[in-house]
Parts: sequence; structure tokens; C-alpha cells
Amino acid sequence: MKKILMMAAAAMMAAMNGWAQQYTEPYLTDETRPNGLLWLPEPPSLTSAEFTYDFYYYQQGRVLREQDALSELALSDESAALSDVFSEALDINLSYDTTPEILQLVERATNDAHKANSVVKNHYKRVRPFAQFKEASLKPETDEEEASTYSYPSGHSSRGWMFALVLASVAPECAEQLFDRALTYANNRVVCGHHWKSDTDASLMLAAGIFATVVSTDEYRAQLVKAREEYLRLKGDPTAVRSARTRAATGSAAVYDMQGRRLDTAPTAPGIYISEGQKKIVK
Repeated sequence: MKKILMMAAAAMMAAMNGWAQQYTEPYLTDETRPNGLLWLPEPPSLTSAEFTYDFYYYQQGRVLREQDALSELALSDESAALSDVFSEALDINLSYDTTPEILQLVERATNDAHKANSVVKNHYKRVRPFAQFKEASLKPETDEEEASTYSYPSGHSSRGWMFALVLASVAPECAEQLFDRALTYANNRVVCGHHWKSDTDASLMLAAGIFATVVSTDEYRAQLVKAREEYLRLKGDPTAVRSARTRAATGSAAVYDMQGRRLDTAPTAPGIYISEGQKKIVK
């Protein structure tokens, strides 16, 4: 059982290496990206009362690893939640060939989460749980490399939560499934022994803070329109089909407000709207 799980985890890790390779430019800059050190709590020390929370969840993960009772948690290790599982939640195949607009939206925002996560992680330099207790993690073949990196917050979990948040803005009707997958993914990092529970809790706070800032940018909003239209086309949404036919017949494009809501016509009052993926200004 454990050997099978190891092989599945290795395959998933290899798949993840292909992600976040094409669209690497983040939406925010180092100056505009919120600094997690200013709002995330410090990780609990080993002698604090708060650490009992982390120790409890580490013990739970240890029991599951020893009993080979990992079920879906183990199967979602590494890349699964970022590709197959999120594809399943949306009922579409997320790939550069089929969903380039969605992946551009997701990957650029995820890069912002990664950069913000690194600032906090390199500041606290928290030791990973399996290394703290000098025990093997779920993936002992990676333990030496993982022990040389830090634990708080969880980078994998931050990326997973950002994936879910961004995809929920593309397909809000799938938000519950997306958030469930992100939570499973984050919890699995604890079960694997690579992260304390407080690491994954902080990753959600960090991803939410960065996402709230990313969605305020004009670039994100313009790309969201393209991603949403791509999603609707793939889902065979009748409204999207009619919209495409109308554009072909009239030469006009769909019009959205700055919150991504579809408008019947281009506004005439002063303000900003989005058409053909571009910001338009009415003076």
C-alpha cells in the first residue's frame, strides 16, 4: 500500500513541475504586494501552549502514515489538486492547450502568492515537523532536500488556496468544490509530515490577503473576462454561444463592468468598463 502511494506521489510531483512555467509575471510588484510579516501571526514556539495544536495534528498524521490509512489525502499529494482534482471540480481539463486564458489568470496570481509566502518563510525559518522529530515523512526520498527548506507558511497550501480562489472567480458556481479540494490539499501537507497545522492555517490567510489585492488590479480584471468567456465556451453555456454569435455578426464585443459583470450595452456615463479584454474609459 505504502509503495503504491509513494509511486503516486512521485508521479504527481513530476506533473507539478510543468505548472507555473508559461505565465510567470505576477500581477503585483514587491512594492504593491502586501507583506505577510505585518499581519500573519508568528508561528508558535515549541514551548508555547499554542504548539499543542500543532503537535496534536502531527500525531494524527503519524498514525495515518503508520497505518497506511491515508485514502484520498495521500492521493491528493503535490500536484493532483493543482491539475487533476481542480479540473474535476470544474469538469473541464485545465491545460495550456485547452484553457490558456484561465491558466494565465491562475498562474500569475499564484506567483504573487509564492513570492509573498517566501518573504514570511525566509524570515521565520521554521523547521519542518518530520525534521523536528527526526522521523521519516510520507515521502522519505525527499526528506533530505525538504529538511533544508522552511515550513511556515506552507508554500504548497498557499498555491493551492490561490488556485481555488482564482478559479472560484472564474466559476463561482463551483466555489464549494474548489475550496473543498484546496482544504484537502492543505490538510495532506500536514498528514505527510511536511507542515505543521498552523503552517497551513497561515497559508489560507496569506492567499486570501494576496488575492484580495490582486483582484483590485486592472490587469487581473481584464484577464478574468477572458478566462470567464473561455470557461463558458468549454462548458457549452448557451449565453456564451449567443454572445459569440452576436460578436461575429455585429463586430461588437461583450461588455463588462469592473467587477466582471456582463452589461447589455457599453455605458455612456463617465466611468470604466472592459471590452475585448481591454479597459475602456468613458469621460
